[in-house]
Amino acid sequence: MSLYALILFIHVAGAFFVFGGMVLEWLAVGYLRKDPDRAEMGRWLHLAALASRFYGPALGVVLFSGGYLASKMGGNQGWILVSFVTLFVIGLIGLLFTSRRIRDIRKVVAENAEGISTPLESLLHDPVLVASVRLRLALVFGVLLLMVSKVNLTPSLITLAGATALGLIAALPAWRRRLRRAKTVS
Repeated sequence: MSLYALILFIHVAGAFFVFGGMVLEWLAVGYLRKDPDRAEMGRWLHLAALASRFYGPALGVVLFSGGYLASKMGGNQGWILVSFVTLFVIGLIGLLFTSRRIRDIRKVVAENAEGISTPLESLLHDPVLVASVRLRLALVFGVLLLMVSKVNLTPSLITLAGATALGLIAALPAWRRRLRRAKTVS
């Protein structure tokens, strides 16, 4: 087995772990938004925290192995640059939006022993949390499409713009639910 084949295997395995971790996070966030009881909430929060530990390092593996693979392919291909930038953006969105909100939810749950409070309710139904998860998953699919198609820069940018649009469209129901909740509370 050549070094290239081994690195390619590591790269693909890392991509599976990134995708798996994001799916776990999507499930956890989805079930947390269904107003579970306290015991269920603890399990889903644990799963959400585990998911980021799952895909975070895998994202690093994908980036480093992808760097090696790109150097062997001749890194001057549009899809490679767009994929690298997008993977960094995926990690940044997860760090700034998802992880921070999950941490805040865990903190409020730990401080509040009597169930679901108004601040917790607000955190659980934060549309930014849903948008972050859905956008990142759509971007992962966009990068996967780039890896398969290996297109130049302009089609790569169009592909990722489309993936971004799909991710944001998938998050629209969360924003609508928030507006409906605000109207029923008022």
